[in-house]
Amino acid sequence: MASYSCYAASGKDTTNRSAPLSICTRFLAAFLLVVWASPVRAAEPPADIADLFPPSTLAYAELTNLAELAPELASVFKGTALEDSIPFIHGKKDAAKNLIDLNGKKYLAALGLFTSPEMLGEAKKLRIAVGLTGFTDQGDPEFTLVVLTHDSPATGLAARAFLTMTSSLRKVGDVSKVPVFQFRSPNINYDNNGVPTIQQDKPLSDGPHEPTFAYTLGLFTVGSSKNAVGSAVKRFTGEEKGGGLASTAAFKEAAAMHRKTGAFYFINFPDLCSKLDAANKARGVARGVEELVPGVVNSEFDMLAWFKMTANPKAVKSLAGSLRFRDGGLSVTMSATFDPTHKSPLLEFLSGPGVKVEMLHHVRRPVAFAIGITLPEKNRTAALVGFLDGIAKANGELGRLPSEAVREMEQKFKVPLTDGLIGKTRAVTVFLPTRQELPKDAKPMPMLVLHTEDNATATAWEAFFPQMIGDMSGAAMAPQASTETIDGVKVFSLPGNGTAWNAAIHYARSGSAIAVGLDRKLVAQAVIPDAAKSAVGGTAAVSPPADAAAFGVVSLGDVVLGIIDKPPPGGPVVPKEDEPLILPNGNPLPEDFIENMKKARKAFVESLVTLPPATLTAKRVGNELRVELFQPKVQTGGLKTVIDAAASWLDKAGGLMGAGRDGRVQNDIIFGKW
Repeated sequence: MASYSCYAASGKDTTNRSAPLSICTRFLAAFLLVVWASPVRAAEPPADIADLFPPSTLAYAELTNLAELAPELASVFKGTALEDSIPFIHGKKDAAKNLIDLNGKKYLAALGLFTSPEMLGEAKKLRIAVGLTGFTDQGDPEFTLVVLTHDSPATGLAARAFLTMTSSLRKVGDVSKVPVFQFRSPNINYDNNGVPTIQQDKPLSDGPHEPTFAYTLGLFTVGSSKNAVGSAVKRFTGEEKGGGLASTAAFKEAAAMHRKTGAFYFINFPDLCSKLDAANKARGVARGVEELVPGVVNSEFDMLAWFKMTANPKAVKSLAGSLRFRDGGLSVTMSATFDPTHKSPLLEFLSGPGVKVEMLHHVRRPVAFAIGITLPEKNRTAALVGFLDGIAKANGELGRLPSEAVREMEQKFKVPLTDGLIGKTRAVTVFLPTRQELPKDAKPMPMLVLHTEDNATATAWEAFFPQMIGDMSGAAMAPQASTETIDGVKVFSLPGNGTAWNAAIHYARSGSAIAVGLDRKLVAQAVIPDAAKSAVGGTAAVSPPADAAAFGVVSLGDVVLGIIDKPPPGGPVVPKEDEPLILPNGNPLPEDFIENMKKARKAFVESLVTLPPATLTAKRVGNELRVELFQPKVQTGGLKTVIDAAASWLDKAGGLMGAGRDGRVQNDIIFGKW
């Protein structure tokens, strides 16, 4: 039967079912010979995979100890539809009602392969790392990915199959006698009879910056150019001598602290900043660090610019951290090492005493995030204002810096801001409610709760707000606040004309706490602590470490929603909402296709609500800043609802992706416009 099936698949005559070995059978025999044969001798791999990268590598990441990591990854899919994808996918095939739906299963099947026990079992034998090694003269990033395959003949076989069976891959050169490949379309000419012929009279040459591949026994490498893969190949074969990245002092220090089972990363921060600035000059376009990663869409938030402006790039020596499983959850850490000879606004700002959980009792759930921060006991105003200056510079805001505004308002209103108000505010709680009642065209803003040292300071803040808002909006004189009592709390409201948020601002006080925000009902709630209804109450109860300068909770589900829920396009020209959905063959999409897509997406969105909040902790230890984001309950079925819903959404989206529609229309449908 196996022989018959293979012949049928190849389109050959199947009447002789006892024919000799078919193509499929011969392929299977070759595979078994490779797996069972004695390993062929390869170059000895380096003791440390980081030595395949030059010591000048700007950023590096690796999967550490895959033998232990693979079972931990498998536990994430325990009990989900992707634990054993065969019955799940074939169940979806049996339920398909049209060819589009049926053909879209290949994307779901590919995901099932990556989460399969066989794939995770084979991954135990590999060592994998990737690095940003520099930039080209044109300012393009140079990446290298290396996979050491010594203990995995199947992975080596897969690499050979990819390089030999992909018709568009062609050899463009050699490095240390190892062939290097890039994608090339054939140069086709037609003779007088119209017969196509391939012109191969000229040898192919490598392109300066495009996907590049190389394989030699024991090493598969992918890079952004021949030079990128060539460096790793030369170090692997021993042609390139000298110490690699693993021999540098900063890397050794970072690896000793953070290299644990999971994913480990290291960033040479000073060199990365200087080289990126030079690359941006060469390109003539300023880019954030997110834009260096292929396929990542540029966002309004430039993480690198924000960190540079608040941390002071001259002060940061290196960044390192890990992503690993612990206590059934997922921990993401970041450690920044600072040079004590340079001041860092970020490090000074996060130097306060331990956060108390009561600071988060002012935040009612649901919220996207809620973070309590204690302000330093010494030089409090300078630390806070310096940090705010950094944020303003990173956001590219024009006009006065916060430090200049404080100085001017002190002189203008004769208010002791430095010593009397900011200096006597011991902590602040910052949070973003999931839902706010805002007027049209208002810009959502986080809410604040100021925790002052005494009632008198809170009262002074309350009296100063009209002057401050009037100054920020450019009003000739301080506006008159209106009042409203909500649930026994007196809430003040000031017009927000001319402000960045374009909405009225509300504030209220109770004791030594004063709350500020754009939703008056939420302001009234925030000024009164309620542990049971807070973001850290009930089943979400958590407590900060004793020495944390900042501690809070983050709803990763809301973060994901912020990414996939794109606002509708605005402006004078927008796509028509009723654009007909026609397939390339001229036929319309099945009537229920969009409806099923909407249902699958809605189920995925609702599944995100089941995620328990993640905790965020930041603390200063000497000249080091340590940050951890911890998402609990991701193993042993903790993500079952989310994974199953995501798989069903991909099942429906796969049908559309497989239909070959225009990319913009695909995204509109998949991400919920239709």
